[in-house]
Amino acid sequence: MPSHEETPDKRKRRPSSQLRRNLSLCTTEGLVAMPLVYMTLPGNFIVAMLLTKTFPLNETMFGAIASLPAWSNVIQLLLTPLLTRRWSQKAITLFFSWLHLTSWVTLGLALPYVPTDDMEAAGRLFFLLFALSALFQSIVGVSWTSWIQEWVPERIRGKYFGRRNRLLQLSTVVFLLTAGEVLTRIDGDNRVLGMQILILVAVALRAVSIFLQHRILRTSERPEREGGHDIRSQMRVMLQRRPLLWYFAFGAVFGLANGTFGPFFMVFLYDGLQMPVSEVSMLIVISSVTGAIAMPAWGQFLDTHGNRPTMIVALALWMLPGFAWALLTPENTWILKLLYASGGTFSAGFILGQFNFLLKLVPPEAKTASISVNLAVTSLTGALAPILGGYLLETAMTAGYAKLDVYHGMAIIHHAIVPLSGLVLLKVAEPRSASVTRVVGAMRSSRQLFALLGLTFLVNYVFTRRGNDLPARRPARAHRSPASPSPEKENPPRP
Repeated sequence: MPSHEETPDKRKRRPSSQLRRNLSLCTTEGLVAMPLVYMTLPGNFIVAMLLTKTFPLNETMFGAIASLPAWSNVIQLLLTPLLTRRWSQKAITLFFSWLHLTSWVTLGLALPYVPTDDMEAAGRLFFLLFALSALFQSIVGVSWTSWIQEWVPERIRGKYFGRRNRLLQLSTVVFLLTAGEVLTRIDGDNRVLGMQILILVAVALRAVSIFLQHRILRTSERPEREGGHDIRSQMRVMLQRRPLLWYFAFGAVFGLANGTFGPFFMVFLYDGLQMPVSEVSMLIVISSVTGAIAMPAWGQFLDTHGNRPTMIVALALWMLPGFAWALLTPENTWILKLLYASGGTFSAGFILGQFNFLLKLVPPEAKTASISVNLAVTSLTGALAPILGGYLLETAMTAGYAKLDVYHGMAIIHHAIVPLSGLVLLKVAEPRSASVTRVVGAMRSSRQLFALLGLTFLVNYVFTRRGNDLPARRPARAHRSPASPSPEKENPPRP
């Protein structure tokens, strides 16, 4: 495990200057890391094309590979406490980031040698490589989140991560457009080469990202050490934090509600509405762009009003327009552009709030264990929920219901049960947070609403007076001696 010593010159830097440097490095490394981060997500369209078009695996094997990240998040709960007893969060993040990168380098180099006439052997190879990738990434996700908590001050987290996530969303959009163009142009024997190009480019950018992470320095002179706390003491600390336990319960309920039918909306688009890949990818781009535009405004909302009320309002606004999915037919798919635009705008506030709220609730002496438990609980329900959803959909279709009617019913149930998880979120106590009604009232302001929609320039134009529009200054009153009567006394008002 590598060690990272600080030189005397680095320790002499002022904390404010060092913090700004770290924040800049964190944003830059995130920008170049996004291509590989996106490809690591389960069910993304690049890996789906690799495992269904380039190498046509059966549905069972594809489903097993797609579920690996969720199961890995459960397994890391056993490994992370052992790692934190020996190494710092930065060391764990960097070490397993390099291991994760190595697994993708191996995948890219092995693609030409994967047998195309033996899908069982190909499936086993892909299962092994993606299992290693998912396990390493699950450990990186926990350690990176814990490491971030050490040096990013709580007072700026909402604003900073709002801006950072907006840039990361735009980086993802650029990669999606590029990858879509590459995958559209490649066909036949060139598919493997095209996949290699995408993988190796993403790997090279991720290597740059990890090198930048090496340069992030510690800003706290005495960070809370977890190595001296065994797993039992950390569990006792977590059990004493009632708001944290309620947050775990909320994550489990939301994972179950959202995961039951959420993954099948892509199937709805392809199978129910018969939409081509190009149109579906454009919907994802629309959602990413609107989410990126709204991120900074959501960050300010979170810092000003608190995480819990902002998340509840964002969740309601995210789910409410979704009932329009029940009206979709192949003839009116233009509605999806509006749904994905609103979904990207409001889901950004909810997702950013989840991250900030967790960092706010975890105890410093058990932060990694708390983050691991949260990830394991949400992943467990998230892994089981699609199995339940698939069974329900298959049962409905085999019962004789029309396919489009089944998907319409799925959309109604999904957007009705997901907001119910907000009832559990209300149980999570958050100090110094506003009420939900206050957040709703703040959003009624034209300034706040336009900012969420990315129309800050319009707000500045409408609500800011230009120099020649300023009213003339009133002339100063003439000085009167104390003996001189006031105008009111000279001319008293008439009754």
